[in-house]
Order: sequence, then structure tokens, then C-alpha cells
Amino acid sequence: MKSKQSIILCTAALLALCACQSTDIPLNSTVAVPQAFSQAEAARGGSEIAQWWQNWHDPVLSRLIEQGLAQGYDVQIAVSRLNEARALSRAAVAGLGPTVGLSGSGGIVRGNADNPLSESVRSRLAQNPQTAALGGSGHDIKSNHLVGGLTVSWEPDIFGQKRSDADAAYYAALGQQEQVYGAQMLVAGDIADNYFKARAAQSRLKTADHTVATLKRMVQYVEGRFKAGHVSGYEVNEAKVRLTAAEAKRATIQAEYDAYVRSIAVLTGQVPQDFTLPASPIDVLAQQPAAPGGQTPQGMIERRPDLRAYAAQVNAYAARLAGAKADLLPRFTINFMGQGGRIEVDGDSAVKGWASLLSVGIQMPIFTNGRIKANIAAADARLQTALLQYDRQLLTALGETDSAYQSVTALDRQTGLLQTAYQQAARHAADTEKLFRNDYKTLDDALTARLNEDQTRENLIQAQLARAQMTVSLYKALGGGWGR
Repeated sequence: MKSKQSIILCTAALLALCACQSTDIPLNSTVAVPQAFSQAEAARGGSEIAQWWQNWHDPVLSRLIEQGLAQGYDVQIAVSRLNEARALSRAAVAGLGPTVGLSGSGGIVRGNADNPLSESVRSRLAQNPQTAALGGSGHDIKSNHLVGGLTVSWEPDIFGQKRSDADAAYYAALGQQEQVYGAQMLVAGDIADNYFKARAAQSRLKTADHTVATLKRMVQYVEGRFKAGHVSGYEVNEAKVRLTAAEAKRATIQAEYDAYVRSIAVLTGQVPQDFTLPASPIDVLAQQPAAPGGQTPQGMIERRPDLRAYAAQVNAYAARLAGAKADLLPRFTINFMGQGGRIEVDGDSAVKGWASLLSVGIQMPIFTNGRIKANIAAADARLQTALLQYDRQLLTALGETDSAYQSVTALDRQTGLLQTAYQQAARHAADTEKLFRNDYKTLDDALTARLNEDQTRENLIQAQLARAQMTVSLYKALGGGWGR
């Protein structure tokens, strides 16, 4: 007896220890990650990229992005999905432990049954004391019962199948967490992009207003010369066509500005019809931060939510492969049932008692017609696909980051040259205006110089916008803008 008890105790201890085991599968990427980015030599900006929008020092931009991260629906939807994934992960972990339940029932029976015997037979039975109870016309039925019990069941995770399922759910929730970070990154980037385009549209509207005013003067001047017989109607029509085109362009810019403002409202969780873009104390396009320095490919890998999500997906598929392999091994179950109660019949007699049952079961696959092996092969293929997707995304990220660095450098040079060209055009227009006032140039020369200045200004604004957008793309490529 003692020997049997010792065996039982040892077996229970072994089951408890093995219940926490899981199957580990090595995960290796085939991409050789470089030590540095090849296009980041000219980067001289700060290394802080978590809240990159602060580098523009625009309080309106910072406030809008903070608002979008706090109450934007894209982020809230991602958080809601994360809560669902976490709940599923907790449910998978709960399956590792035993389940305990209570059961109970009670009842009262009251009734009357007619005596099927004839009246003559009942009268004879009634004369005998031993059969007197059968001599009546009917019989009352009374019964009471109350039964309660406790049930416990547990499937020890000897070979890690349930642990693998729990791991898969955990990594799925981890991947969903990265989706939240990715949503934060995208919302911050989208708000900044629309904000920069809105500010650019405001500057372009001022330039367009100046161009329209200049062209109106040009039309008046050409019409005056036409009346004086110095030019033909061709020159008049040409000036009017240019004026009409400039007015049409201005109307389009206004529509673009309004669309950008409405997009900002939606991204920040506000009603577009009630939202107006506040004025900013700075020119956000003219005061742009330098490209962030001190960044490495390894740091990018550790920060980018998409790469982190792919890594979590790889781990989830690895856990599912481990679970599929565990189907080849036996599964054990332990069940216990304890039950007690009381039964009364006719109130004259009662039965009390209890009973218990302890059972240990084992299930071992012998022949499944190749189903388990097929599931293992499918799980392994999914894991290999996830690894390939991770490597592809890693290569894409490395390429995106260097391309963004190079583009920012090129746009820096372009913007600098256009700034110089604009200053030159402004000086030329001012000089031509002076020459006109001193009768060395005609009015159309002065007005043409002003139009050239406006066009150069338009080109500069477009270049500044492209530079700001590419800087945001660089921050996103590096994995900045999330995790607050």
C-alpha cells in the first residue's frame, strides 16, 4: 500500500513539473544587418525620434498630434483590438490549470395514484392488517431529494501542447500591441503631413493673391497700350488668359487647404464642420529640423512596429508548430467527482450517503491517416513563410531608411538653392521696379519680374513641403513616433 502511495505521489509531482514545459523552436533571420546606414553621413540632427514632432517647435503641430494620439479613432480601434487579443491570451493561459465546478439538484414530488383493483378485492385486502394499505381507492405519493457534488478536471500539459497554444495567443497579443504602436506612428505622420500641406497651401494662397493682383495690373497696362495702338488684341487676350488661369489656380488651392484641414479634424477625432486650423507663431516650413543623427540599423529593427509585429508573428507560428508536433504524443486527463445527498420517500424513510470517483485517462494517437503529419507540415510551412516575410520586410525597411536619408539630403540642397533663387528674383524685381520709376524699364518689365518672383516663391514652397514630408517619412522609417 505504501509503495502504491509513493508511486502515485511521484507521478503527481512529475505531472505538475511537466505541465509547464513547452517546445522551443530556434528562430533565425538570414539577413546580414549592416552596422550603419550608407546615406546618413550628413545627418546632424538630434537623436531623439520618439516624439519627433517636437523638433519643429510648432506648438500647434504638437498639440494636434498629441490630441490625435489621445482621442483619434484609428488609435482607439487598435487599442480595442489589443484588448480582445489580450483577453484571448488570458483564456489560453487559463486552460493550463484545472477546472473546478459545483453541481446540485433538489426536488419535491407530490401526487396521488388510483388503485386499479376492483372494489371487492380492495374490501378483502382491507380486512387484513398486512394488506390494509392496498384497500384504499388511491395512494398518495411523496418524495424529497437533495443532491450536491464537486467536480475537478485537469489535463496535465506533459508535452507542452497547451503551453504552445498559450504562447501562440501571447505572441498574437504582442503583435496586436505592435499594431497599436503602428497606428500611433501613422496617425502622427498623417496629421503632420496634412498640417504641412495646409501651411503650404496658406503660403501658396498669399503668393497666388499677389500673382492675381500683378496680372490685373498687367491686363490694365496692356489694354491701355492697345487703346494707344501700341499692341494688338493678341497681347490683350494673352494677358487675360494668364489672369483667368491664375484665378482658377487660386480657387483650387483654397479647396485643397479646406480638405487638408478637414483631414486633420478627422484624425484628431473632431467634427470637420466645427474645426478651424489655429494660427501658428512660426513658419513651420521655413524652420525645419536637420535629419536625425546617431541612428543605426539595429536600433531601427528594435523600434519599428512593423518589424516587431512580424517577429511576434514568427514566434506565434513557431508556438503553433510546437503544438502541432505535440499531437503526436499522448495526452493525459485527471478527473475527480465527489457527490453526497439525501433522499426521502413518503417521509417514513430516508437514505443519506456520498460517493467519489477519481480517474486518470490517457489518449494516444495510433492511426490518423496522416492528418497529424499534414498539420505539422502546414504549420512548418506557415512558420517558414513568416520568416521569409520578416526578412523581406527587414530588407524593405533598410532600403526605405537609406532612401529617406538620401532624399532629405537632396531636398536640403534643392531647398537651399531655391531659397537663393527666390532672394535673387526678389532683388531683381525690386531693381526692375526702380528702373521703371526712373524710365529705364517699362511697366510690363517690372510686372514680369514680379511674376517671376512669385513663381520662384511657389517653387520654394513646394520644395519646403517635400522636404518636410520626406523628413517625416525618415522618422517613420526609423521607427519614431509611438510608445507614449
